[in-house]
Amino acid sequence: MLTVDASVWVAAFDPKDRFHRRSTAFLREVSRREERLAGPAFVVLEVACAIARRAGDPHLGEVVADRLGAHPALLLHPLDEVLLAAAEALGVRRLLRGADALYAATAELLDARLVSWDEELLSRGGAIKPDTWLAGAGGPPAE
Repeated sequence: MLTVDASVWVAAFDPKDRFHRRSTAFLREVSRREERLAGPAFVVLEVACAIARRAGDPHLGEVVADRLGAHPALLLHPLDEVLLAAAEALGVRRLLRGADALYAATAELLDARLVSWDEELLSRGGAIKPDTWLAGAGGPPAE
């Protein structure tokens, strides 16, 4: 199982993002391998708002929310007391932003690998880049 943070999803949905092609290549390979995905339940909100804001298009944000929320391989972990407590402990210990701590805690609780483009999650949150996962999974080379 892989916990995928908003940076990867936003890049995949935004063709102008510098990580767009690499994120879509990663998600295609994840799908091909039928890998399960996870994220804290607010990932849909975070990605939809980011896309709407970038595009200046509320409707596009709604479309993205619908698509991501209905993703067949994506498990949305509820923002319950267990996740919040784990995120607080991890966030304080690793000096993470609150949202990043939720991704790290989701990965830890689900015993999943955390995948991100976010530098703080990569350096302090235990995340790997999609390219790293692709290389380790024997997937296609990153573009």
